[in-house]
Amino acid sequence: MKSNEIKFKLLGYFKKKSRPSVTIIQDSRIDEGFQQQKSNSSCPSLNSSSEHKIGNIENGILKDFLYCLPVELGCAILSLCDQQSLLTCHQVSKYWNVLCRDNIVWKQLYLNNLGDIYHSTLNLDYKSLYRRKAQLLQRWKNGTPIQLQTIIGHSDSIYCVQFDTTKIVTGSRDRTIKFWNPNTNKCIRTLSGHDASVLCLQYDQSILVSGSSDHTLLVWSLKTFTILYCLRGHTSGVLDVCFNDKLIISCSKDATIRIWDRSKGQLIKVLVGHRGPVNAIQLIDQQLVSASGDTFIKLWDIETGACLRDFLGHAYGLACIRFDGKKIVSGSNDNKIKVWNAGKICFIYIYYVSFNSLFILDTGECILTCEGHTGLVRSLHFDKDKIVSGSYDQSIRVWNIHTGECIKTFSKCHTSWVFDVMFDETKIISTSQDQKILIMDFAYGIDTKNLIKS
Repeated sequence: MKSNEIKFKLLGYFKKKSRPSVTIIQDSRIDEGFQQQKSNSSCPSLNSSSEHKIGNIENGILKDFLYCLPVELGCAILSLCDQQSLLTCHQVSKYWNVLCRDNIVWKQLYLNNLGDIYHSTLNLDYKSLYRRKAQLLQRWKNGTPIQLQTIIGHSDSIYCVQFDTTKIVTGSRDRTIKFWNPNTNKCIRTLSGHDASVLCLQYDQSILVSGSSDHTLLVWSLKTFTILYCLRGHTSGVLDVCFNDKLIISCSKDATIRIWDRSKGQLIKVLVGHRGPVNAIQLIDQQLVSASGDTFIKLWDIETGACLRDFLGHAYGLACIRFDGKKIVSGSNDNKIKVWNAGKICFIYIYYVSFNSLFILDTGECILTCEGHTGLVRSLHFDKDKIVSGSYDQSIRVWNIHTGECIKTFSKCHTSWVFDVMFDETKIISTSQDQKILIMDFAYGIDTKNLIKS
């Protein structure tokens, strides 16, 4: 039986207004290895005057169907309920109450509805964990209550940001890269090396790569905080950068995309195809997506350098793009956000007469358009449930990625253009022309232990 069918049947049992007491004939203690029959039924009988029916009638006696099942199966059924239904089940009988409080039931309920559990321990209270995660998700839905914090330290516009649980890293028009402690909001390190604005950056555990208006990329060691390589080749500002364990890829106002060897700092190939500035790129496995001021999104195979597909739908130039291997989300100067089905590239060779024919089977259609911003959508970030965007209209918006609905708008959270935005499970961090780093903390006052990666 499907989980939805089970839920529907359960609702018929416990979603009633009257809840008279239940007379349990058998001992409330559980011993699956021994059951002694104390009545004409092997299951507990209910007060015959009660109108509330928990189970089926057999030989004139009402049966609690859940009591008749093995404990493990009863717990498995209850774990298919949602939180409110499970809390309602608590009130049905003493036996149901015992099952509903079982830690395994709440663990499975969490995994079914709320996702992964991080750093799980044997004595973890899953009911408490569920409540904390549900409270956090409700804050994301409502947009309140949250704690707003502002960090000031750069002396000019802040173009880019990346963060994790231990640090926030920003790049600015003041030509510096700054590291901030997310607990104290204090600057803990400043890197200087570019001769012009720092327009983009990305880091992992060992290196940080920054791109600048000075046409160069700098590769920094995160152990020594010194420059390992200076990558030269672009003839205009470097607008975005991404990398994996082997390659560094950059895009520029010069309309090119350059692929570099990460370990040697040498240029491998140049991708040419856009007819305007390439403003943003994103790399997943062997596929790269790029967004340009020429209104085109392109999907590339970085191994061959071939352009696999074009996506056309925005009315004006694109400013930002994100890609997870299946979906592409783009933001444009037409004030819109579009979600695209990246599809799956299939190469099929069919032998016919004396030659092979090549067919590409794909989708690539625009599946969603989000409208609401009144200025250029400068930056965005997304996960499986939502999109967070920042705009020249000085607002940050949260969108439902499945319906396109704007869930929440944070209006005038900055006093000038929003340049970059990023989020994780607990917070949104944005940067702006107003020289401020804004932190929206949705987990303020919530114990996030076991809820998020650390």
